[in-house]
Amino acid sequence: MTQQQLTVNNKGFALVLSEDESLTSSQRLNLIEKEIPPLQIGQVLIKMLASPVNPSDLVYLLGKYGLAPQNNAYCGFEGVGIVIDANAGFYGKWLTGKRVAISAQPGIDGVWAKYAITKANFCLPVRKEISDEQAATLIVNPCTSVCMVERAQALGAKSIVINAAASQVGKGAIRYAKLVGIKTIATVRSQTNVDVLTELGADHVLNTVDEDFDEKLNALATAINATVLLDAVAADDTPRTLKGMPKGSTAIVYGRLTDTHDPIGGRFSVADVIFRDIKIEGFWLATYIGKAKPWQVLALSNKVQKLFASGVFKTDIYASVGFSGFAKAIDHYAVHKSDGKVILRPHLDETV
Repeated sequence: MTQQQLTVNNKGFALVLSEDESLTSSQRLNLIEKEIPPLQIGQVLIKMLASPVNPSDLVYLLGKYGLAPQNNAYCGFEGVGIVIDANAGFYGKWLTGKRVAISAQPGIDGVWAKYAITKANFCLPVRKEISDEQAATLIVNPCTSVCMVERAQALGAKSIVINAAASQVGKGAIRYAKLVGIKTIATVRSQTNVDVLTELGADHVLNTVDEDFDEKLNALATAINATVLLDAVAADDTPRTLKGMPKGSTAIVYGRLTDTHDPIGGRFSVADVIFRDIKIEGFWLATYIGKAKPWQVLALSNKVQKLFASGVFKTDIYASVGFSGFAKAIDHYAVHKSDGKVILRPHLDETV
């Protein structure tokens, strides 16, 4: 189907952002009939099949992400779809007709839509044995898990601490760390998740609400020399966890799950940084991909897809819904992220 045929025969419905800060995440989404512009050089047109909600999407909707929100901006950062048109030379022609995992072009387009435009080099062909729901989640969380565990390896870590470990990134990090021989201490906030992560294969799981959490963490981190923290919280939990880890430890901060109005977020102990040689660094997959060579991105994609195909990686799915059920599902995910992903299937709604 050409872009001209699409414009005539199909309605390109999409979700856009309202900047009204008094609204919740789901209330800030408006469904509009999307006008599909001509493709610029290097771009492809995607018929979207599935798109997940990630914590980064929620943070963006609340105006606290590294990308400033704009009124009526298109939403959704990743997904899977079929390339139906291209203006991207040989690679674009090769992609046409293929199912691909994609990253959005923030500020240009979003993937919570029936049709989306992105750069051809933001598209990664997907193995046929991976379902649409799983393929939709290939990029943000699994790649983040792999990259951070490999960064921990580069820092010489033999053991790591993962906070908010019941998240999809946390679960992926546990699986991948086990595969490459790194021990894990996972921290969670409920006994249910203690049992889940123990069964998943975490070496140790600690509940942060237990009265003796600090003592247990310090004893374990010292015993197995856990010197890297994968940090998704970036608030009081961060200095608390680092205080229980050995001198010279490093926190790799990749998220901010704590609800805070602080535009920066995160609190770190200056004394630990100065006197205990604690180091803090950030990780944002968009920055990594932006700096990486094309072959490095393809190698990362191939690695992650093999992990999915072999069953090592699996994204937990809470619900797959069309536009009509999306707001309710987002509200659930915002409170119960460990239940699994919410997946938008934009073509489920025949009337939209």
